[in-house]
This record gives sequence, structure tokens and C-alpha cells, in this order.
Amino acid sequence: MIEITGTMSTASSLHIGTGKKTGTFSKTLEYVPGRTIRGMVGYYLYKNNKELFDRLKINEDTDMRNTGVFFKDAYPMYKDKVTVASPVALRWCKKCHNLMEYETTECQQVINGKPCLHEGKKETGFITRDSIGTGILEKVSLNTHIETKCPIMRSGHTSPGADNNISPYHIESISSGTNFGFRCIVDDESAEELKSTLCEAGIFSGLGGYRSRGYGLVTFQNFKEKPVAELIEERARNLSGIDNLLMVTNSPMILKDGEKSIVGFVGKFEDYVSIVKELSGHKGIFKIRNDNDKITQRITEGIARGWSIKEGNKVSEIIPCIGHGSCLKVHGYDPKVLAAMEVYGVGEMTNSGYGDVYFSGGKI
Repeated sequence: MIEITGTMSTASSLHIGTGKKTGTFSKTLEYVPGRTIRGMVGYYLYKNNKELFDRLKINEDTDMRNTGVFFKDAYPMYKDKVTVASPVALRWCKKCHNLMEYETTECQQVINGKPCLHEGKKETGFITRDSIGTGILEKVSLNTHIETKCPIMRSGHTSPGADNNISPYHIESISSGTNFGFRCIVDDESAEELKSTLCEAGIFSGLGGYRSRGYGLVTFQNFKEKPVAELIEERARNLSGIDNLLMVTNSPMILKDGEKSIVGFVGKFEDYVSIVKELSGHKGIFKIRNDNDKITQRITEGIARGWSIKEGNKVSEIIPCIGHGSCLKVHGYDPKVLAAMEVYGVGEMTNSGYGDVYFSGGKI
């Protein structure tokens, strides 16, 4: 398998629906879900390259060992840096935006020879990985705007007349020229074709909502490739030197007990990583409990949308899941197993971006 990274740039306004609407106002997500990118590529391949569509098994929803491509969420870039979901376990000073020490209530950062002493707060959204290492917050602030649109009547294909009660609607969208960090995992033999497909689909198909009104055109550039085996080895070396290791959910994570979706890291979590071991070819241990059989975690709740139409599920079904930035304390681990989890993700629908994780130092 090959990891492909790159930059996805908006060539037009981009609207990614949140699944909720307030009156005539539609808000946008501030990132592009992996499932949305998968949908764009899948639709384009189904229409234009059915052989590659079948080879990648891009429509696989159940057994991730059968799929040839894993799409990850694309998060907005901070200057030239990719970002990750901010860990909810960490607190940042409200004034100087420095990372606060564990269990402190006042910022101890010295500014102009005096301690800051301001209180801290948890950050949501997307920050650079450097923020956690340096302790200096680098957080994305997206440029968005709201546009007012007038409905088009099916009869006559014109706007409604003065006597019609159809209201104009309002769309929040991400401005053109916004850059996102793109990442996917693909079979070696399909990497070049997939890169070409991304470039073509981003312009000819687009993604997100209101594409018939010119929204959703994206371009891909700055592609880089790295064999997954090398990526795992390199990341495992880095992880082996980190104390107080936390697993952070970098996207919504779907863990199921039968048909029930679990919110929180409970039950035999080790069962969820077994497929990662098979995909990566690594064996090892991953424990989340300490000697008192207590799970140390900080959880946010999220939703998974756009579920499969297979097995009786509806496209509009909304499934509760573990949200962005949730943290879990890790005990007794094999670094290669953790590195493989960062590559492939954990839980259900990892080929659509769900269950993406990263590991970092920190206490909860």
C-alpha cells in the first residue's frame, strides 16, 4: 500500500452540509469528510473507469480488508502546515494561547518577566501538530462567506414571481483559494491512476452541495508518495520515545457492539484493532486499561452521516459516534501496532475517513 498526500484547493466556493438547517440558512462544515471525497471519486470512476472502480472496491462498506483505498478527512491548512483535531484533554491559556501544564488552573508562562496567570480553556477545531510539541497554539481560522440564492421554478426554469411564497435561501460556504491537507492510502498498482482521477474528478464532478450552481470545484497538487511499510517503521520509532501516550480521534469514530453504536471507549477495544494488524501485517498488543481496570478517557460526541444504502440502511441515517478530539490513555503498547492504527484508522467505515487517529504525549 502507498500513502498519497497532497494539497486540495478550492477553485470555487465550497459547501459541505452539516446535516442540519436553520430556517433558510445552510451552514457548512469547516473540513471535507473522507466520505465526501470517496463519493466524488466513486461516482466519477463508476461513470468513466469502471475497471478501476471494481479493482479498488471503492463501494465496500463492511470488510475493510477488501478495499483498495482509504480516504481520510481533509482538514484546512495553517499556512503551509497540515492540521489535526485538537485534543479535548488539553487546556490552552485564554490570553497568551500557550499550552497549560497538567492540572494547573493558572497559566505559568512568563511574559515580560511576569507570569501570565490567566485561566485556560479547551480548544475545538483544528490545530497544527507542532502546537502540541511546542506548546504554542496554531489554530485554523477559515475564511467563509454567506450567499443568498433565489430558487428556480421547475415550470419555466425561472425565479418565482412576486406572488409566490418561496423564500430565497442562504448558503454558508468556504471561500475559493482555501487549502486543505489531503491524505489517502491506496494499492500500489492503482496509485498513479488514482492521482489522475482526483485531478479530473475535482474539476469535472466536484464535491459537496450546490454543484449545479458552480460550487465544489477543487484542484489537487503537490502529490507525495510513501510506502506504508516505511511510514509505519518511521512513525513507530517516533512513538517509542513518547511518555504518557494518548490516542486522539482525528475524525468521528464508529465503534459498534452488535447493531448499537458506542459513544466512548468501552468493552474489548482490542477487538477493534485486530483488522488493523491484519491490514498492516504487524502483530502486537494494545491496552487501554491500567491495573485497576479503569479506562482513562475524555470523550466528545459526534455523528456519522451519509451511511451506506446497503443492508437496509438509509442514506439520511445519522449514527451517534465518538467525536473529534476525544482522548484515550494508552498502556502497554507495541509502537508498530499504534503506527498502523494511524495509517488505517480504527472501527467502522475507515475507508471513508471515520476512525482516523493519531498518538501524542499528554495527560488526562
